[in-house]
Amino acid sequence: MERKLEELYNRLAEAFSKIISAKQFKIGLPLAIALFVVILMSGLLYCISNPTAAVIFVGGVVRVFIPDYMMQTYGELFVMFTYYLMALIGVVLYIMAGRESFLGRRVKYMYIFSFILLLIAFVGILLALQAKIG
Repeated sequence: MERKLEELYNRLAEAFSKIISAKQFKIGLPLAIALFVVILMSGLLYCISNPTAAVIFVGGVVRVFIPDYMMQTYGELFVMFTYYLMALIGVVLYIMAGRESFLGRRVKYMYIFSFILLLIAFVGILLALQAKIG
């Protein structure tokens, strides 16, 4: 009985070490953590703890952003998640471009697209804040 448990433990330890040492795990885990943080930053905990509607009607107009700091719609969650994700992709793209050893066409495009993504995310977050203020 004890020998079987030891064999089971050894097999599980080997499988776990193979998974952890895999290249996909070393790339995938930080990306999964970053995605989880982006989802939390966009307001997932607030939407779960205080459920509201997807959008709200104010004066016969559909509004995604409620002009109140104490409420958040699911539409706000998805919009802010998109902007934060665009900013994250822009930062990752900028870091990847900085790690390249030569300045080729690919690196220039990476810098350009990272700047565009960061600019769109920045402007979108500012406009979302302006819509939230009222």
